[in-house]
Amino acid sequence: MATRAWPYAVTRGVTSGYQAIVAPGFLADAEQTYVLEYASKQDTPEPDSVTVREILGAIREPLSIAYRVLEARADRYGLSGEDLLEDRAGRTIRVFEGLVLQLPAERMPSIGLTAMDLDAATGVIAPAFRKLWAAETRIQTEASTAISVGGVASGAEPLNLRIAEPYVVPGSGAKRATVSGARPGDRKVVSIIRPDDRSAAPGEPHPGRTRHPGRTRLITAIAVICALAALLVWYVVQPSSAPARTTVQRMCSDLKNGEAGQAYQQFSADYQHSTSQAAFDSRLLGSSTSATCTSITTTADRATLHLRRADGTIRTVQLDLRSESGQWRVTGMTVSPQQGTPSPAS
Repeated sequence: MATRAWPYAVTRGVTSGYQAIVAPGFLADAEQTYVLEYASKQDTPEPDSVTVREILGAIREPLSIAYRVLEARADRYGLSGEDLLEDRAGRTIRVFEGLVLQLPAERMPSIGLTAMDLDAATGVIAPAFRKLWAAETRIQTEASTAISVGGVASGAEPLNLRIAEPYVVPGSGAKRATVSGARPGDRKVVSIIRPDDRSAAPGEPHPGRTRHPGRTRLITAIAVICALAALLVWYVVQPSSAPARTTVQRMCSDLKNGEAGQAYQQFSADYQHSTSQAAFDSRLLGSSTSATCTSITTTADRATLHLRRADGTIRTVQLDLRSESGQWRVTGMTVSPQQGTPSPAS
């Protein structure tokens, strides 16, 4: 059964961190391309594995991605040579490339995706990858348009899809999925729990309750009006912290992976001009090479982290954030020992 899909890719450049370089236009318009960065994970080392993951809480419609994880080769993306591409630290560049479909995950195996469908996505992704590689910094996400996929052409073998746990957008109110028990070797079957699930059948009253149509409608209308009024007040007085939190989460992910240079890229140009990376590393990590954020608290333009360094010491980190050209950046950082924990021996 042929259906529509939008090519997408998440990767990093020579010095820049991971970002979505190609994404559907409807996610770009909603400023939600970041969900592709967090939903794209290498859950298995198998090179030919194609992962399917549903994204809950991003948009009203069902949303799933089908992707593979590749080590970037120059010739694959139209660059000269045949070598594996590496960043300046000598690490291989990984590319999460695939398709975004407005379908729930459980329907994905039925549409008959093939390797040719994912290869078509590669052709769309290649120009954006070359642009990122030449820029050596983050680039503006390219909006992709829908292509027709599935329907299994004659002689084309369907992909072996691996359905993974859904990604739930933080703060969206969507509920996590449950995974049914399976014997070793069986493919996981994911049962999605959505906010509108009910224990009673559609159109049936809840068991044990008596209907009062008039009163129920009145109470519902009052509740809706109150909720809308509260939401309006909150929206006016409280700027959204979600975009700022995304920057902080990306920084924490880089620190956990031992990529302090990538974490440094989340800071503003003014901060980098006044603070060298060596000073940044020393202030934040001490003698360690990695650290784990054990908790994150964000407001509109501030964040507080509890950071556990690899050497076991804990620091409280205060961050100031500001939106610059549509991208949230850290503009200031204060690091202090967490109260109740011993200071490092040095």
